[in-house]
Amino acid sequence: MARYNTGKQSVRIAGGFLLILILSGCAGCGTLFEQPGLKIHSIHIKKIRNLEAFFRVDIEVYNPNLVSFEIKNIECEVEMEGKPVASVAYEVNALIPSRTAVIVPFEVQSTSFDMIATLLNILKSNRKTEIKKIEYKINGKINLSSPFYAPSSIAFRSEGNLLEKLGILKQQ
Repeated sequence: MARYNTGKQSVRIAGGFLLILILSGCAGCGTLFEQPGLKIHSIHIKKIRNLEAFFRVDIEVYNPNLVSFEIKNIECEVEMEGKPVASVAYEVNALIPSRTAVIVPFEVQSTSFDMIATLLNILKSNRKTEIKKIEYKINGKINLSSPFYAPSSIAFRSEGNLLEKLGILKQQ
């Protein structure tokens, strides 16, 4: 006795074939979410008062993906001259459109007496200084309101000369 495919079996076979095609097609497409590019764009002194320094740090975030994503917050540790000077957890809520670079600002507050004294001396001398270098390091992560295919956070690291980022060396 010959057996014929029923409608349900045909649908199952077609569905299985379609699933195999989709999965094999995705394997050749690469990742669904490319790692965004992150770099420190600039650092600005907002104010110095009562042994506290307030900075605005601008991070440039480039989204190479075809879909937008949203940054919920930024967490980072800041060092100057090898000493920890600040720990930051800052709410951001910034939308990064697809294939676009966006400057995302966040604030840093420091109570490091040595760092504040050095910056005050530079500012009092009208930005002219014999000091040519203040090393900084920022290690952190941005936390995303992730779509299902994206990571929940992305790490970043930046280091360099704080005086260059503040624009002090260019003015001399």
